Amino acid sequence: MLILRLSVVLLTVVFLGANVMSLPMASPSPQFAEVAAFTVIGLAVRTTNAREMSGKDGRIGPLWSQFMHGGATAIPGVVEPGTVYAVYSHYDSDETGPYDLILGKSVQPGQEAPLAMKSISIPAARYLVFTATGNSPDAIKAAWTQVYEYFAQHKKERRVFSADFERHSSAGTRLFIAVR
Repeated sequence: MLILRLSVVLLTVVFLGANVMSLPMASPSPQFAEVAAFTVIGLAVRTTNAREMSGKDGRIGPLWSQFMHGGATAIPGVVEPGTVYAVYSHYDSDETGPYDLILGKSVQPGQEAPLAMKSISIPAARYLVFTATGNSPDAIKAAWTQVYEYFAQHKKERRVFSADFERHSSAGTRLFIAVR
């Protein structure tokens, strides 16, 4: 857990790449955003929220540790050097089932993933963007709790469970949740 905390804190000191996802950080309520398609290459795991919350053999913490300790150095054609993406995709059903997580960097189109890494194309889509109040693992968990509560209370808004992502930069962390 300490390594995960330190890894996330390190993300706060990296350079922020300018792109279409630079919404104001001060908004406490989610905002809608149209995001252009982009590609991420990185390290991947398949997991579930139940596994991660159990306190036993979670896969996300070790993935962050591997990524922060040299796992990102082989990523080719990085577009935003100071920004890390955590992309949630290939959901079996919804937030209760298995999903893939790729922890990586946005890359130029056409880049090949090195061995032991995966590539994912995030389609252009409409997202509801939530802002974490800090960069610690607890702040990220709190932001995800806000996501779950928001959709429980706003039945008209529907997640599509295609590709959601966290965008970690020196400006903070935002969660992009794909909606209809």
